[in-house]
Formats: sequence, C-alpha cells, structure tokens
Amino acid sequence: MPMSRLMIAVLAAGSALVAPRLAAASCSIHNDTNYSFTVESGNTSNQSVGSHTQTSIAAGKIVGRSKEGKTVGGFCKDGDSLEIKDDHGVPVLMPK
Repeated sequence: MPMSRLMIAVLAAGSALVAPRLAAASCSIHNDTNYSFTVESGNTSNQSVGSHTQTSIAAGKIVGRSKEGKTVGGFCKDGDSLEIKDDHGVPVLMPK
C-alpha cells in the first residue's frame, strides 16, 4: 500500500510541473504597423497588440482586427516569433 501512495504523489507532482507549461504556451509577435490590433489566438480573446510594439500572445490560430477595419490572420506554435508588416496599406503576418 505505501508504494501506491508514493506513485500517486509522484504523479501529482509531475502534473503540477507540466500543467503550467501547457497553459503558458505562447508566441512572440512584433507589430511593425501604424495599426493596433485586438487579437484572438488559441483559446484567448481580447489580446492587445499595439502599433510598433512587441508582445506575447497565446499560441494557436490568430485572428486580429483593428479599429480601422484592417485584419490579419495566421497560426503560431509555441515559441514562434511573428511580425506584422505593412504591405502598401495591407497588414501581413509573417515569420520574423
């Protein structure tokens, strides 16, 4: 019986170490445009990416909208670095 308790304690400790890493999955994004975007990514909405700023957003599918009606979209995996650039008035999301 003591071996079962030890196994449960080890599994619980392992879960406690792994769970925060899963919840913290993010990617870095640099906005090199004059537009500020409200971004939905992963399971997180209302993330702000201001103009000419660098920030982290949740990993996953990305959908961003500006007040001016500009949109940007794509996908990022945990640890990716992305950049939003202005291509003749059109914001484009690309790897950095």
